[in-house]
Amino acid sequence: MRVLIVASNFPPVLGGIQTYAYEVARGLVARSSELLVVAPRSARCEAFDAGSGVPTLRLRAFGDDLALSGIAPLVPLLRRRSFDVALATHWAPGFALQEAARLAGERLPVFIAAHGKELVHRPLAGLPGAQPVYDRVRARALRGARGFFPVSRRTAELLEASGVTPDRISVVPNGVDPEVFKPRDASRLRADLGEGGPILLSVARLVTRKGIDTVLRALPAVLREVPAATYVIVGDGPDYPRLARLAAELQVTRHVRFIARAGDELAEYYNACDLFVMPAREEPGDIEGFGLVFLEAGACEKPVIGARAGGVVDAIIDGVTGRLVPPDDPAALCEAILGFVRAPERAAAFGRAARERILRECTWDHAAEAIAHRMRATVV
Repeated sequence: MRVLIVASNFPPVLGGIQTYAYEVARGLVARSSELLVVAPRSARCEAFDAGSGVPTLRLRAFGDDLALSGIAPLVPLLRRRSFDVALATHWAPGFALQEAARLAGERLPVFIAAHGKELVHRPLAGLPGAQPVYDRVRARALRGARGFFPVSRRTAELLEASGVTPDRISVVPNGVDPEVFKPRDASRLRADLGEGGPILLSVARLVTRKGIDTVLRALPAVLREVPAATYVIVGDGPDYPRLARLAAELQVTRHVRFIARAGDELAEYYNACDLFVMPAREEPGDIEGFGLVFLEAGACEKPVIGARAGGVVDAIIDGVTGRLVPPDDPAALCEAILGFVRAPERAAAFGRAARERILRECTWDHAAEAIAHRMRATVV
């Protein structure tokens, strides 16, 4: 099976879709007779590609997720090289693939991964007449795809609401690398971060839908019972100033640590915490399609708490690997946090169950095999 992957988001740029694109590509290398990834140029991409183990062709992109800028360079590629099947990491490069195949005179089955936000995003809503054009391009990409790989049941629902028939949908959850994210000693980092009490952790791009403000609002009640608790927030983004002000207003700044970037130490931060918390909410034009961070924390044997919203309900097995609480409910979140903090043995049992579940069904190898199996059926 000769596979072409077009990814508008790819390492060394960091992010959830970038991780998805790279890990799925890496898994498909071993399941293909030939594989090529087409991705945008980015800083330090040459060094990354040299050691990635994934054959990669870099294009110059122009900020449109390759929906338009990817078409012209893909046409000669498809004329020059033959592929059995193609995978786009979301609908925009899927549109480029479909248009390029049409112009090249190739009948290429195109599959599209679906994450969530890109199906409801309205980036041109403020420009008169522009958003309807954007919506028509997205709808055309969805109509033309052979099949879809949504990362959660909620994302599958969004596809169906967009007119995609269920027979073209195969839910393939996100995965995690259990050799990168695994239990290890992080006592030194733990001592640097905390005050000897429990450490709560969030890892997220700081945007409003991540629900970091809900954790901050729950923190005063948590601190009344656990005065030495610390809340560590790893990530940066446009919501940082508001969150910093909120922490000051709530008088919890001394107990909050903002860490802009963890880099290669991300797994150590997971291991340094007692509990991972991210009560993300759904917002107009934005959604948490799955929540890869819940798997990363679980692979490090940490219990997790998320909100019952978006695809998080697939990332967390409520009552087994963690807890689901209502979004925007600091009181319910506080109760869930204290439920784990008061019972360390229970928290440890949830953490072990989380890693066991990941090893059983939620590695990137599981995801790559499910995708390869569905695409092979098309080739045959």
